[in-house]
Amino acid sequence: MSIRLKISLLPVCFFFFTTTLLSCDKQPIGPTGPDPIIPSPASELMKISDFRALYPGTGTVLVPAGTKKIRGVVVSNNANEAAGNYRIQDENGGGIYLYTVVGSPVYPLGAVLEIDAAGVGQLLLYNGDLELKSVPIDKVVTVPLTLTVSPRVTTCAEVVTNRNTWASSLVRINNLTGIVQSSTNSTGATYTVTDASGSLTVFVRTASGITVNTAGRSITGYVSIYKTATQDATQLGIRSAADIQ
Repeated sequence: MSIRLKISLLPVCFFFFTTTLLSCDKQPIGPTGPDPIIPSPASELMKISDFRALYPGTGTVLVPAGTKKIRGVVVSNNANEAAGNYRIQDENGGGIYLYTVVGSPVYPLGAVLEIDAAGVGQLLLYNGDLELKSVPIDKVVTVPLTLTVSPRVTTCAEVVTNRNTWASSLVRINNLTGIVQSSTNSTGATYTVTDASGSLTVFVRTASGITVNTAGRSITGYVSIYKTATQDATQLGIRSAADIQ
């Protein structure tokens, strides 16, 4: 009786031993996805206005090695810009025109980007507007932040005067006296907005699907610059129909 009992226990002991051995060989359970993106501390960032000041005014300039990152929120609707073009503004009011490399993601309105352009990015004037280009995809990172920027309340004349400082940042102009469609082409339509101080143009791409309310009496948009045959002209870009009220 006792011998039969001992023999019957052998398979049980063997099962317990092998199960314990195999369980000890398992890998620890933990996160399997990529590491979470952590926003950079303020000490690693510079104001976009200071970043703009790196440009001497002419030519194509490589962003110096060791330059700190910039961080800003996308204030443009990519459907109302040429492919790969974005306007980025920080909470200090500075803005920059970002031209991304081929294959980059589409960054939506409101996305917060950290850009490390040191030693790789190039600054130049494109059609009179200061542009940052040639930053590799992995150096433009979307970070999990909400960044709120407020448009400057101003006039048409003040926007024209300050366009080189305010380019790619938001402004709001109240008390408009008129919004008139002035021309169209295969890409979209140009409107002239006027207040007591002067006028600006607004270009709306057909692909954006934005309907312009010509009865509106205030407009919010980002400042842009483009060359004509005789001068640098000042223009506003809007993000949606709600930008005109």
